[in-house]
Amino acid sequence: MKKYILLGLSLMFFNSTIAQTSSEKIETDFVNYTNLIIDKKIDEAIEFSNPKLFEIFTRTQMKSLLEMVYNMPNIEYKMNLPTNIEVGDITRIDNIDYAKMNIISPIEMKFKDMEATKENIFLLKANFEIKFGEGNVTYDEKTDFYKINTRKKIIASSTDNGENWKFIVVDNPKMEDILKKIIPAELFE
Repeated sequence: MKKYILLGLSLMFFNSTIAQTSSEKIETDFVNYTNLIIDKKIDEAIEFSNPKLFEIFTRTQMKSLLEMVYNMPNIEYKMNLPTNIEVGDITRIDNIDYAKMNIISPIEMKFKDMEATKENIFLLKANFEIKFGEGNVTYDEKTDFYKINTRKKIIASSTDNGENWKFIVVDNPKMEDILKKIIPAELFE
């Protein structure tokens, strides 16, 4: 009887260790991915994208999109490491492991072609607060950057039993039809 109790406790400990390790691995891979984006290493960052995305967009299209964000002539854009990463339980669907994530990721934006008048600052800040929530937007008068804490929902996926994790942002309603071709419907519930 003692053997069975010890075996049961060992399995419970082993399972909780695996879950903790999986969450840590997801978080580590996501931070690595974010660092590549921050460093503008776009080709390497794309390797962390959900591979099913490339059934809809080519790698060249994805690269062009990311480069466009960084090379907007009128906006200086900076991304920072997430300040908060929450990883949900891992779910296996069709031999792919998935985990829902919620992150808070600070970004900074500076509008180069807009005069920093009190009225413009007020209007932009108000618009950003509508999109990102009150209290998530500040304006730095010294640098002219708007600092925004963005909240994002992300789905992590792994096709190799958690060795490597890929990511896709799933909080854009305009992309919902495309996302449903990539991510199982039950993950949107």
